[in-house]
Amino acid sequence: MVYSEDYKKLVDATALKDKYYEIDERVEEICKEAFKGCDKLEEIVMPKKLKKIDSEAFQGCSSLTKLTLPDSVARIDGLAFCGCSGLTELTLPNSVRLIEVFAFEGCSGLTKLTLPDSITSIGDCAFADCSGLEKITVESGNSCYDSRDNCNSIIETETNTLIAGCKNSVIPNSVTSIGDSAFEGCTGLTELTLPKSVTSIGDSAFYGCTGLTELTLSNSVKSIGDGAFAYCSGLTKLTLPNILINIWESAFEGCSGLTELTLPNSVKSIGRYAFQGCTGLTELTLPNCVRVVEACAFAYCSGLTELTLPNSVTRIGNHAFWNCSDLSKITSLAEIPPMCGFKVFNGVNKTNCELIVPEGSVAAYTRAEDWNKFSNIRGFSK
Repeated sequence: MVYSEDYKKLVDATALKDKYYEIDERVEEICKEAFKGCDKLEEIVMPKKLKKIDSEAFQGCSSLTKLTLPDSVARIDGLAFCGCSGLTELTLPNSVRLIEVFAFEGCSGLTKLTLPDSITSIGDCAFADCSGLEKITVESGNSCYDSRDNCNSIIETETNTLIAGCKNSVIPNSVTSIGDSAFEGCTGLTELTLPKSVTSIGDSAFYGCTGLTELTLSNSVKSIGDGAFAYCSGLTKLTLPNILINIWESAFEGCSGLTELTLPNSVKSIGRYAFQGCTGLTELTLPNCVRVVEACAFAYCSGLTELTLPNSVTRIGNHAFWNCSDLSKITSLAEIPPMCGFKVFNGVNKTNCELIVPEGSVAAYTRAEDWNKFSNIRGFSK
């Protein structure tokens, strides 16, 4: 065990192999990575003068089950308890004011969480991948975070943003946005009702919520962030609001159970990887306002057999339909062949797949880059 000369800092304990350890009572700070990877440690006794737990201090202490923080602790830095999957309950003392990013990420055994009214700031993804979390209690005196209506969620009242939730969360009507990674990794979440007050959903907000089966977003939602519903593999049906303009990067990537997809006419752009790996999709019709399909947007949608592109599409990005190996029919309504990026249809059998285009545009498609690789191009009359 390495301490500073005055014993106010615990510098390095990574060589510790014991199940139980009591830190010297003079210690005021546990330094960065001090106990990182001590996977045999089950119980630790903290000193009463402790003020700060530095970043990654207990990262990977997967056997740690008992943890009591003294009333002197003011801040918990980023990744401090990341991967402490053995923790089941956590009560933070009234002295804690700051919890940094990813502080308790991956604490999958955590079922209950109590946040005191002293906390003034919680960093992004502080409780990401806490998949066992069933109840969050926020003390009523907290002026920045509130559990109004017993919603079992952490809400930043200054911005009305829900920044952390659990599988039993009920979101009150005061919430206007779902923050980044708010429900990330909540595999027990099966139902979700968002109030009409919600206008935006942050990056990775529901990433990896594999138990979520059906999702209907109200018409108040204007923005869905990167990876917001990525790898929600249990999701079978999706209805998007009719004021949505952009579907951002990886928004529904890896939603392999998705069999029905209705895109509203308001959508103009489909971002990179937006629906990559949605292997359950069989038919897809893009709405009339879509102008751009970005790179890899529908790559690896191996179950897709029919695709209809609207007249509005002007550009299709690199690998957009890469490895859509079952595609047998593509209908393009665009009279001018959309500009194609690199290997847009790589992996599609261009000999067997039928390409149907406006009758007067057959010649243009036979000359256009990437389109000219299809053997069977025929026209239709409007």
